[in-house]
Formats: sequence, C-alpha cells, structure tokens
Amino acid sequence: MPWMPQPLAKFFTYWSLTFAVLFIYLFAFLVAGLDIWESVMDQVRKRRKDMPPPAPLDPNPLRGKSVASTLGIGPGQMPDAKRQWVLDRALEVANKLGLGNIEILVLEDSKEHPLVHWHDGREVKSYRVDKTWVAEARSGNTQREQQITDLLERYLASDFLGRADLRPKQTTELAREKQP
Repeated sequence: MPWMPQPLAKFFTYWSLTFAVLFIYLFAFLVAGLDIWESVMDQVRKRRKDMPPPAPLDPNPLRGKSVASTLGIGPGQMPDAKRQWVLDRALEVANKLGLGNIEILVLEDSKEHPLVHWHDGREVKSYRVDKTWVAEARSGNTQREQQITDLLERYLASDFLGRADLRPKQTTELAREKQP
C-alpha cells in the first residue's frame, strides 16, 4: 500500500484478520438482535389481535347534563383548611334552610378569595367570600364568622327559596372601600 505510511500499513497487515472477525461478530449480533426484535413484535401483534376491541368512546360525554351537574370535586382534590372552613359554614347554612338537594363546591379565584358554588342540578349560583373576612373569622372573630354565614344564608334564601327581599344589596369592592 504505497499511499499509506509504513507503520500504519504494518499495523493493518498484522491486525486485519482480527478486525474482519470482529466485524463478522458485530454483524452476527446485529442480525440476532433484529431477529429477537421481530419475534417480540410478532408476539405483541398476536396478543393485540386476541384482545377484545375497546369500547367506542362517547363523542359527547356531557350529553344530557346541565352545567350545574358537571360541577364537583374530582378525585384527589380535597379542599385545604380555608376552603373546608367555608364549606362547613355553607353546609350549615344549607341544612338550616332545609335545602338538602343542593350541592356545594368551594374553590378559589385567582386572588385566593373562596368561591362558593351552589347548584341544584339545573342552575349554578356562585358567591365570593372575602379572604380577609375568612382569615379574621378563622382566627377567632365570631362577629366576622356570623357576618359570613348571614350573607351566605341570605344569598341562598333569595336564589333557591325565592325570597328576594332577603338578598343583600350588591356593591362593588370600590364602593365598599369608600365606606367609612
């Protein structure tokens, strides 16, 4: 090999048979691996063929349900202490008014104010409870706790019992801040 340096030519002359044998072994391992892969895939195809066909998916799983009936706490979504406290007060108010068929869900808005969702399967009513009121009531302020339960009771009575005279006057946050 005139184009190859002399030491490199001697190296390849001496080791060429070894490289050829290694190349043959690598090729044999590759072919064996592909054969094993093919047999595994063949077994998978047979098992899939023997399996029963999956049930067809319902294209509209919410058909026949109202928006209110789709509300609920999903699996693994237990309320934290603050939401549980509000939920307990809301359940107490619903039981006091005799509304056992009402479902109650307490979530939080983006500013961490508890949102109480009441629904009877037909309509949803949502009320926001001020987070500072909840914090004060949970820390022992019984007057604030009474204020929260009173507001929830009045809203629930006006919306689900038809007693519009009990509905609290609606004000905005800005109007409440301006009050002395």
